[in-house]
Amino acid sequence: MTRPRPVRAIAFVLVAIFVAACTSTAVPPVAPTASATLPAASATLAGTAAKLAPLAADRFQILHTNDIHGRLDSTRVTTGGRSFEQGGMPILGGMIDLQRSRAPERTLVLDAGDAWVGQLISGLDKGQALVKAMSLLRYDAQALGNHDFDWGQENLAQRAKEASFPFLAANVTETGGSVPSWAKPYIVKDVGIAKVGIIGLSYTSATIIKATSVTGLTFRPAVETVRRYLPEVKAKADVVIVLSHIGVDADAELAQAVPGIDVIIGGHSHTALRTARSVGTTKIFQTGANAENLGRVEVTVDRTTKRVTEVKGADVLLPVSTGAAQAHPDVAKIVAERRAEADTYSLRVVGRTTVDLAQDREMNNALGNLVADALLDYGRRQGWKSDVAFYNSAGVRAPISAGEIAFGKLYEVLPFGNSVVNVDLTGEQLKEVFEGMAGSAGRLYMSGGTLAYRSSNAPGQRVVRATVGGDPLDPKRVYHVATIDYLLGGGDGHAIFTKGTNVIFGDVEVDIVSAYIAARSPITPASPGRVAQE
Repeated sequence: MTRPRPVRAIAFVLVAIFVAACTSTAVPPVAPTASATLPAASATLAGTAAKLAPLAADRFQILHTNDIHGRLDSTRVTTGGRSFEQGGMPILGGMIDLQRSRAPERTLVLDAGDAWVGQLISGLDKGQALVKAMSLLRYDAQALGNHDFDWGQENLAQRAKEASFPFLAANVTETGGSVPSWAKPYIVKDVGIAKVGIIGLSYTSATIIKATSVTGLTFRPAVETVRRYLPEVKAKADVVIVLSHIGVDADAELAQAVPGIDVIIGGHSHTALRTARSVGTTKIFQTGANAENLGRVEVTVDRTTKRVTEVKGADVLLPVSTGAAQAHPDVAKIVAERRAEADTYSLRVVGRTTVDLAQDREMNNALGNLVADALLDYGRRQGWKSDVAFYNSAGVRAPISAGEIAFGKLYEVLPFGNSVVNVDLTGEQLKEVFEGMAGSAGRLYMSGGTLAYRSSNAPGQRVVRATVGGDPLDPKRVYHVATIDYLLGGGDGHAIFTKGTNVIFGDVEVDIVSAYIAARSPITPASPGRVAQE
C-alpha cells in the first residue's frame, strides 16, 4: 500500500521530529524508583580511581548496560528525607571511566539494546546524541534491541556510521541471508589474557516492531543463530559472550539449548539481576533499565589453557546515582546541549488531570481509554466518520500524576511517534480484532465500542457480545476504524488490520492526545467497563 502524505499536523514542528514507529516489549519499562537501591556498594565508588583496587591479573571485566531508553539525563529522586540524581549518561560515564581504570586493557563495555527510544531528549535527534555519548565512553559493542529499529533502517545505518562501536545482530538477515551492512553478527576482542568472541542477538520476532521499519528483514530464532555462529567464533576466540536482547527467560532457554556460552549479557525484559542466573556453566546478567544500574562482571581465565575458570559479579549491579562517580564532563556537555533544546518542547504545559493516571495493560485502564478516546475524536474531526478506535496497550509507557501535564511527560507516555490512521474493516474482520483482544494477541484499549468475552472458550468463539456505537456488531457492515500505523502493519499479533481498506494517514499520536487534553483540561478520566471478561 502506498503511504499518503500526512494531513495537517497539530504541531507541525513535532511531526517532523517524531518519526512514525512503534513497538511493544514483553514487559513495561521500569519506572525510576528510589531503590532502597542505594546499596552500600555505591559509597565505595565515590572519589578517585586510586580508591579502586586493580583487577587481578588473571581476570578481565565486562561493564554493561541495557534498555537505556534514551535516558541521557538523570532523574531527581526524593525518598526518606533525602534527594539524589538517579541514572543519566554523565554519571554512568563517570562510573564507566572509574571502573575501567582498574584494568583499561582488560575491560569490555557492552550494551544489550534498546538504547535510544523513550525520552524526548533522545528522540529529538533520533538517538544521535546517545550514540555520541556511548562513543565517548568507548563502548565496544551494542546489540540491537527491537526499539532500536523504531526509526527505521535508514536511521540505523546513519547511527552505525557515527558510532565508534559496532551494532551486533547475528539473527537479523536481509533477503539472501546476509546480515545488513549496518550490523555485524559478532566481533572478537583481544583483552590481553584471552580473545573474547561476542555474538549479538536482536529480538527474535518482528511482530513487535513496526512493519515498515523492518521491511526486507528476517528475525531468526536465537538458538538456531547461536548454533550457527558458535563454532566459527570458538575457532577465533577463547571466551564466548552472547550480547542478547531477547529477555532473561529466553536467555536461560538459549543457555540450556546451546552449551559452550560462557556469559550472556542480556536485555529486553528489564530484569535487574542482582546475582547471576546460572544455567549449566553459563552465567546470565542484566541490569534492569533506564541507566539506573551499571553491570560489572569479572571473568577469570587460566593463563595457560585460556579457559574460563570463574565468572562472578561481586557488586554485580552498581547504582547510577549521586556520589557514585564524578560526572563525565564531555558527556555532561552533550546532555546539557540536548536538554536546552528538549526543554523548549518538554516544559510546555498541555493541560492538567485531577487524578493519577496509572500505566498498566488492563483493557479498562483510564489512561489507555483516554488515548483511545483522543484517536476516535481525531478521526471524527478529520471527517473519517470513525466508528471505533483502538490503541495497543503496550504503547502506553508511563503513568501521569495528578496535576499539570507537561508535553515531555506526555512524550514519555507515548514515545514512539506513531501516525494515527483510518482503516475500514468489515464487521467480520472487526470480530477478529475482538477475538485477538480476548485471545493470544496483544491487548488493546478501545473507544466507541464494548466487548464481553470468555477466554476459556475455543479460538473463534471467545467473543460473547460486542457493540459499536451502542449497536450490536454487524458482520456485514463496513466500519471506519481509527488506530495507529503500528497496528495497521499487524503489530502485536493483530494481523487482521493489514487486510483493511481505505487507509488514510493522519498526524502523530502524541500531538493528537496533547490537543485532546488541552481542549478538555482539567480532565478526570475514568476507566469504564468497555471490556468485560465473563
